[in-house]
Amino acid sequence: MRPTRRTRRPAWALAALTALAPAQAAAQSAPAPLPRPASIAAATAAAADPQAEADLFAMPEIADATRRALALIDAGDLATAAGVFDALIARHPDLGLLRARRAAIAMLAGAPDLALAQLEAAAARGFAGLAEAAADPLFAPIAAAPGLAALAARPPPEAPPPSAPTPVVAGAARVAAANTAWNAETERLEPRFAFSGRAEAAVLPAGPKAAARDLLREHVRRGRAAGNHGDLYDNRDRGHSALKPEAHPQLTHVTYAPAAQAADLDYGLNDRLLFDRPTLGNSSTAITGGPHWRSLPRQALTRPDGAGPMRLWQTASANHVYVHPAHRDYGGRNGDLFPANTPYLIVSRGSSGSDKPFLEALALTFAAFRPDAKAAMAAAGMVNSTVQMVLRRSLRDVTSREIYFSGAAHPAAFDGWQVNPARMVSLANSIKADALPAEARIRVVEETLGAEGVDYFGAGLSERLFDTPQAVARVWRSSAGRRRMILSAEDSRDANGRPLNFEWRLLQGDPAKVKIEPLDGGARARVTLDWHDPFRISEENDQLTSRVDIGVFANNGVHDSAPAILSWAFPAHETRRYAPGPDGAPRIASIDYADAGKAATYADPLIYPRAAWRDAYRYAADGRPLGWTRHRPSGDAADAYATDAYSPEGARVIEAAAADGTPLQVAPVAYTLRPGPGGVLDIAEVSADFGAGGAP
Repeated sequence: MRPTRRTRRPAWALAALTALAPAQAAAQSAPAPLPRPASIAAATAAAADPQAEADLFAMPEIADATRRALALIDAGDLATAAGVFDALIARHPDLGLLRARRAAIAMLAGAPDLALAQLEAAAARGFAGLAEAAADPLFAPIAAAPGLAALAARPPPEAPPPSAPTPVVAGAARVAAANTAWNAETERLEPRFAFSGRAEAAVLPAGPKAAARDLLREHVRRGRAAGNHGDLYDNRDRGHSALKPEAHPQLTHVTYAPAAQAADLDYGLNDRLLFDRPTLGNSSTAITGGPHWRSLPRQALTRPDGAGPMRLWQTASANHVYVHPAHRDYGGRNGDLFPANTPYLIVSRGSSGSDKPFLEALALTFAAFRPDAKAAMAAAGMVNSTVQMVLRRSLRDVTSREIYFSGAAHPAAFDGWQVNPARMVSLANSIKADALPAEARIRVVEETLGAEGVDYFGAGLSERLFDTPQAVARVWRSSAGRRRMILSAEDSRDANGRPLNFEWRLLQGDPAKVKIEPLDGGARARVTLDWHDPFRISEENDQLTSRVDIGVFANNGVHDSAPAILSWAFPAHETRRYAPGPDGAPRIASIDYADAGKAATYADPLIYPRAAWRDAYRYAADGRPLGWTRHRPSGDAADAYATDAYSPEGARVIEAAAADGTPLQVAPVAYTLRPGPGGVLDIAEVSADFGAGGAP
């Protein structure tokens, strides 16, 4: 939410991830728990310091908690922010960094003695940043304190020894403290593994016979396939829906030390680990209860702190390909609930087990790549983008290049029957090291987003859901009937430096309401988009959706890339009426935010707060906007309403000229978000009268 008061934060406290537009703040739920396997392999070596091991594996949680605390500081809630760190310190008393951050909050709260005591405690626990902290203006009031000066003058403690790669043993790569380091820049744990020089097992067992497996066996026999030696398989649902080791003998299965399991690093969405090898994985889990139920992919797209989409890109660019079921987010009675479509994950239509066909196909595809091509794409961080192209281009119903450029090849969730492993193996093996598929990238060059309080309501809300290198997402909150954007694909890259050509295509949406105009030879495009009510995706895919997807494909003369995708999500629970304006463009006539006929329509509570009114818009004879009239329920009668008029600038009209309705006196208003029933935030209108005469 937009802070009501901004407090200076120390520069060293925590570098934020690339700025994203977060959904409104809300508690994040955990995936539905599943039982742990009955037997867990013993650790290869006991941790020398169990507390230090627990501290290391808690670093992702600490980073997230620190981000929450910084948001609380921005909002002026120092007491709750202090409580966040007090709780962390209680669980991790030996982490000096936590004490130093607690000292910063103490200074902000005007408690210098407590701040000095916390800095002393940080020094005693080996915190290496005291000199930098002491130089921060935040600590200026105690800079002359003898205790702080003495602490800052101490030589920094010796750096701990670096983690060392752990040898892969019997097809298992174990995540433990000894081979894992924390990367503060990426906010990810980085386990490292050492593989032997050559595979000790066959790529595939003798059976069963299947077209894809037979093709792969032949490529292996001819020395044209890399196999799975050096590939990791990361099952993240504790064996609930897992590839069997004997099915792909060369795949190395990631296992987790007890301390890593205790920190839940082995479970759910992988947004906390980055491996150093090509990785395929899955978690057949979802958040199944509570008001914020959702699949893991939707969880990533709607993280309250906004970091989820960037972490998806980060994971994909580290050569990781994960599969997760859509569960109730696609194909159920609510249709397609994803607010965005990305090429970062593979989402399977269905629930537990629907990921299995994709896992099998991924293992075969990873093995089918030529050795030099696989090494080149891994070095370039392009395993995921290449695999995404191979999957989508090989789907059973994608039988031509033109179909590949359509939504049929790029749904938000894929049906298992669409997977064609034999085609995937053949296409993967055809890719040569000097002709890897390009990676399409997208960014917004020009756009006009709505103004809160005028075009839409809710302090802190934004129409910008996220911007990442291969996916951009917006939420249509504004009353505008038409939007224009200029997008660029100029950041797209080709590992071999080949020149690129681009194709811009509408993947889903009404062609009569979307216009795509390529610019600069296709390197850029102007997109004109009109409001969409919920619609069926296509004749072949009858899912109801409220999202428009536009894809751009980069072609390097040999292969088309996977798409980079622009998504616009529309609030399906609102009833809007548009009419042509003087220029022919759709112009808002009314918005009913609380249409009783749509009471059962699902709207993601982490994206869409609710309002309890209907606005009817007014225009002068020459087309000038005159503002709107707001109708609110009044009393117990179902048809009883109170009305207020608002100026075009969003102020409540206190007195208007009789002839044309021009406001003579107005009162400014603001819109706050308040917790409502069922986990939904309610939009409340409040007075924002900052001065005499109602002027802000």
